Amino acid sequence: MAEKYFKTGDIAKFHGVSSDTVRYYDKENLVTPSVVKDNKYRYYSLNDALKFSNVTWLRELGVPLKTIKNWLDYKDLTDVSKFNESYLETLLLERELLDKKIYFLQELNRRLASFQTKPNMWEVVKDNYIFTCDGFNFTADDKGFNINESNLYDSQEDVFWNKTSMIVYQNNLRDFHHPKKGEVYCSNIISSIDQDIKKISFPTALRYNFVGNPFSDMRKMQEILNEAKEHAITHQLRLEEYCYSLFYLSQIKEKSPVYYVHIYCPVYYTGE
Repeated sequence: MAEKYFKTGDIAKFHGVSSDTVRYYDKENLVTPSVVKDNKYRYYSLNDALKFSNVTWLRELGVPLKTIKNWLDYKDLTDVSKFNESYLETLLLERELLDKKIYFLQELNRRLASFQTKPNMWEVVKDNYIFTCDGFNFTADDKGFNINESNLYDSQEDVFWNKTSMIVYQNNLRDFHHPKKGEVYCSNIISSIDQDIKKISFPTALRYNFVGNPFSDMRKMQEILNEAKEHAITHQLRLEEYCYSLFYLSQIKEKSPVYYVHIYCPVYYTGE
């Protein structure tokens, strides 16, 4: 039986690509036609068409062209299976990262909603939390920020956590001159497998949904903390030693920065 051939347009239509893509794969020596006529018309054999199918599904999986060239030289099905298993591991890692990204955005939106529903108001919240990295922190003083320790990039395994991190201020509520008053940490709203990253849980906390500029008038922040103390007394709560200010976003309004900050004051009931 005489061998049948596919024209360039047929190959393109069958695989849902453009004729330019077919010609490009030819130019890159991925899939070259078995027959090229004097009029430069290209004809692809069944073997060529199957090879083109391989390239197409590999590209759909996100495999780079250079890797595809190596894949096309497989010796037997064992080579194919080994590649598939290896690339499957890559895809599973990508899916894990994608799940992280989805959760990060969902959690961020959930938290930002409080600035719309209850801006500049106190709430009693349950089971809230933040995550901080012990390997990267600053001390804030009148002169600015001073890095205390920075082994973050040497030890941290979770790059996504690092690149989505935020800033959290830690203040001591009971001792104004405490050495840890005014420390600033690299923080986040998602967990990590990195051992340097610790979860700070707030089983019960007073949370102030601050919208404004806390640096324009430091007395405002002190007023907020005083309100926390009064609120705690009124509701028979006792403040923990530290409070935490987690900065999410900032924007410029009327030439002045506006920050969106959750101020967490962990508390426990006096009967506990």
